[in-house]
Amino acid sequence: MTRKILHAADIHLDSPLQKLDRYDHAPVQRIRSATRAALRNLTELAISENVDLVVIAGDLYDGDWTDQNTGLAFVEQASTLVRAGIPMLVIRGNHDAANLMTSSLPLPSNPDGSEIFLSHDAAESRFFEPLGIVVHGMSFRSRAEKRNLAAKYPDPVSGLFNLGLLHTGLEGDSVHGNYAPCTAAQLTDKGYDYWALGHIHTRADLKIGDGPPIVFSGNIQGRHIREQGEKGCVIIDVDSKNQCEYQFHSLDVLRWFECQIDVTAMTQQDEVLDSYQDWITERLETADGRLLIPRVRLIGESPLHMKLHQNQANLVADLQAISVAHGAGEVWLEDLRVRTTAPTNRSVSVDLEGPMESLNHVLRSLGDDEDLPEIITSELEGLMKKLPKELRGSDDDAAFPVDDKQWMSQLLESATADVMARMDAAADGHTSEAKR
Repeated sequence: MTRKILHAADIHLDSPLQKLDRYDHAPVQRIRSATRAALRNLTELAISENVDLVVIAGDLYDGDWTDQNTGLAFVEQASTLVRAGIPMLVIRGNHDAANLMTSSLPLPSNPDGSEIFLSHDAAESRFFEPLGIVVHGMSFRSRAEKRNLAAKYPDPVSGLFNLGLLHTGLEGDSVHGNYAPCTAAQLTDKGYDYWALGHIHTRADLKIGDGPPIVFSGNIQGRHIREQGEKGCVIIDVDSKNQCEYQFHSLDVLRWFECQIDVTAMTQQDEVLDSYQDWITERLETADGRLLIPRVRLIGESPLHMKLHQNQANLVADLQAISVAHGAGEVWLEDLRVRTTAPTNRSVSVDLEGPMESLNHVLRSLGDDEDLPEIITSELEGLMKKLPKELRGSDDDAAFPVDDKQWMSQLLESATADVMARMDAAADGHTSEAKR
């Protein structure tokens, strides 16, 4: 007897995506509805692939609902699966822990009459006898779950396919909180046949040797630039001997990318635009109708360094125009990050003598000043207080990530390039005037 189980996690249904509001002309509604569309895709995939069971490893919701439509969106998909005869099991994670969710709606029961959500009071085992499958799992009671929940899971049941359903930070992650910590070795020693994990949004299998798959399926839809590339779920194929293999299936309706362009060998700004257009052409061939949302990052030592920093606003407009025209409505530029440097052996027309030499020395020496972060933070303090809450912080999408040393360095580099470019233009102007 062969069986199919669909493993998904981290749906974050109706995730707020507040930071999008700061981007001009962003397709906000299309992006906001992406998690619902991805969930519909999950349902359609489960039915078309004739899966026997769907499991969701936590963070179905992004937190308490702001309106009932969020809950209704899940009820609709769960009901569709039940009508198709497909049972579903869901555990709560740190974002939708039991004590965070004050809103609720009547949920359909599984075809066998059992509830969809697993308990947060204790680990439990759900048996699907006709399928020869048992699922062991436990929901989060509270967001900050620091216990090793896996240690409390029941022993495996002989003769059945044992699946562990767990929301965990495992051994710790630099991006995600270390909730329900445990180790891959501990999960292996439990004796289950497959571990369906949630919480980490990047797909990974931490299987040890001949042990069972220990799989993070990742989230089903990227929600911002830090969640790049294809997103979806995995379908597990279980054979008559309870051995399994699994395959990834994409569910996302839009994708975030970083388009990195090395400008080292470029001498004209138009070459940047040509390179971006080529990138769009290549990505659209495999987009399959999805909206593409790239962030362009320019890197390399280049004689264009000063011009690129100085002309960022115009460059963004040109890149966005290419996105709209060449992307045929399926590409939207998220942002541009100029991370170039001046050539080490650069030759510029600015005469670095006298005052110009002093200015260049001051700008360059600032980069070695240990007090630079405090200086910049102090200068920006007044402006930062006026920013809306969602634009504050220290991550890559914050307006002023003042705790990021690389951002500080790039800010100084950009300012230096801008000043030197302006002085270069002024010097050229004076030379031209003198020749007249």
